[in-house]
Amino acid sequence: MKFGLRTAALACTAPLALAGCSYLAPLLPNHAPPPAPPPVVSPSGLAPITEEQVERIREAIVTKPPSPAVAKVVRSAAPTIESFVRTEGCITARNGAVLNPFAAPGRLFDNTGFQGGPMAEMQYHDKTACVTVKRIQNWKMVSPKLLRFDVVYVGDDGEERSVRRHELMRQPKGGWLFTR
Repeated sequence: MKFGLRTAALACTAPLALAGCSYLAPLLPNHAPPPAPPPVVSPSGLAPITEEQVERIREAIVTKPPSPAVAKVVRSAAPTIESFVRTEGCITARNGAVLNPFAAPGRLFDNTGFQGGPMAEMQYHDKTACVTVKRIQNWKMVSPKLLRFDVVYVGDDGEERSVRRHELMRQPKGGWLFTR
């Protein structure tokens, strides 16, 4: 059986839509398949966070603290606070171990008995979405090396709230890590 160029082109036309045709591939525009949608919940039990929620966290951190001394500490600890709050607000399960990169030595968060992130207290919030930071409040220097504050989270699908109290301890090498 003898196939010419025209016959080969016709033979590729039908399967082109399903599997592509190597013969015509160089002639077609380069269309990459659409990217896969992000996972609804990561294997570690975290929901995906939106850019708006990240921006809200940043705004809440820079809101005027009660004194210049507290403001200086908050500026110094801001990257750690932001990362911790981003993670905490997206915990869908009772796996506190996802917070351990932010934990002070000897203060690890439990991976089984953890009481859950803020959304664990919310009955109606969609558990495949992070909760939003409404504000960070009650900044207080308990000691020169210990900062305490509360984070108020709200569910985006209702007005459910969760308030979490946290403490940051200054480390010997200058960083800040969470004790609570």
